Amino acid sequence: MEAQLGEMEPLLPLGTEEGREVGVRVRELVTGRTAVIGQSGSGKSWTVGVICEQLCRLNLGFCVVDPEGEYFSLREKFQLLWLGKVPPADLDAEGVDLERLFEMTVGENVPVIFDTSEVGDERKAVSELCRALYAVESRLRLPYLLIVEEAEKFLPQRGKPLQELLEISRRGRKRGLGLLLVTQRPAFLSKDVLSQCNNQLVGRLTVRADLEAVSFFFSRREREELPRLGPGEFMVLGSFVEGSHRIKVLPRETAHRGATPELLPRPAGKVSEILRRLGEGKARLPAPPSEEEPAPQVPGEAFVFPPRLSREEALRLAEGRRRRRFLIFGKEERLVGLELEHHPLILAEVTHPGGFLRRGWRSSLLLLDGRDGRLVDLEGGLRHRPGFEHLLGLEEAPLRVLVKLVGRGEAGLPELEAGTGMSEATVRRALQRLQEAGLVTQRREGRARIYLPLLSRLPGLGGRREFSLPPRGRPVSPRECRVRREDLRRVLKALEPAAEIVRFEVLYYPLYVATYTGRRVVIDGLTGKEVKGLA
Repeated sequence: MEAQLGEMEPLLPLGTEEGREVGVRVRELVTGRTAVIGQSGSGKSWTVGVICEQLCRLNLGFCVVDPEGEYFSLREKFQLLWLGKVPPADLDAEGVDLERLFEMTVGENVPVIFDTSEVGDERKAVSELCRALYAVESRLRLPYLLIVEEAEKFLPQRGKPLQELLEISRRGRKRGLGLLLVTQRPAFLSKDVLSQCNNQLVGRLTVRADLEAVSFFFSRREREELPRLGPGEFMVLGSFVEGSHRIKVLPRETAHRGATPELLPRPAGKVSEILRRLGEGKARLPAPPSEEEPAPQVPGEAFVFPPRLSREEALRLAEGRRRRRFLIFGKEERLVGLELEHHPLILAEVTHPGGFLRRGWRSSLLLLDGRDGRLVDLEGGLRHRPGFEHLLGLEEAPLRVLVKLVGRGEAGLPELEAGTGMSEATVRRALQRLQEAGLVTQRREGRARIYLPLLSRLPGLGGRREFSLPPRGRPVSPRECRVRREDLRRVLKALEPAAEIVRFEVLYYPLYVATYTGRRVVIDGLTGKEVKGLA
């Protein structure tokens, strides 16, 4: 990495100015002192997300102190180690040996998300992290970047700063340890620390005290531009860039605000190896495949429930289910075939707001039929219940309208426009699509049309429960999985805008399909019971 930062001196792409790409010097960013400043809605967390994505692409290590649980969506495309208090975090943020962990992650350039959104004592947790990271960097002296969101919490202008973080701001650079501080209120951030930040990314500011706090960075003309900056527009200046620039920050590759995190497979990666060596934390489900690498469906690469019934046992059960006669004088029914098939199920792990006043995050598990999206229970054998079968395949606008209708019971066009924030034309098209799908009907009240949902309720996000993945094996005659991750994600976002899929696995369940003259019967390969609704 020294060679990478030193000899090549790469630029980290950050945004565009008048159609030209603007990048910053990577070494100065990773080992220097940088301030990312902007009021709420200016795009500062988006900007930090872009920086993290670019560092991941360059294989450079960093740690994000994340008080709001916003950054785990980076795992949508990149390998990161996530420390937190709510599943599906990799490790317990308050229980892990941080010094031992940083010995491995700094040396292996593995990024770390330190999610403090649910920890008991946030300042204590961040203090211990800073102490451990500083100690490791004092020994290793490798380039590594510490990113601190809501920095004013830990380095306030008035109040007691975290001494460990203060030490990093003063002496970390000599050890290769850089610092990037993120704040929406620079007036509340320690002026001593802010003045040490020789790199600045400053977005829209309108509060006088905040404008005064950053005034020493800018010329008078540049200061006058700050209140006029739009979302995602930032002034960039300092030692990591030539001159000063007003840029439009690049698009994010991963979902903003935690999202999404639909993970890359990590069974053979550095993160899994670090978890194995640490030997801490509860074992997690393997991460789902990326969109470029669909769920494995070839023999030897799938999660397969092995059948408990042999073919001979299943044959006896099938013979016993023959109908002796169709009518009193009809011909006897014959069993003409018995085949083992593997039926696809989807295991989806979803994070969504929960807890007191929805300030925290919860994780739920959904088990769906991979053919149609019905919910599945496996206790006592394969059983189906209503789920997502009517919603999968709908686009965003019809889903939003349907959710609003089910919530209200009925509504007219003006109420749906106001409730969804969509135009009249968009709502009309969505209603037409829902009526074609048999999900909505209408009645007239005078000259007005009132729309009514034909679904009495929508599926919930489920609850957290333990689930053990079956071993990998060779599926026999696997049926095609029709439920796609993006379709399910679209439905979940309509039900709960902050929900994100963080696991998506295809499992295969054994079924014996008995073919008689004129009908088929499906037999559960684990329990021997007949499975209704699949024949």
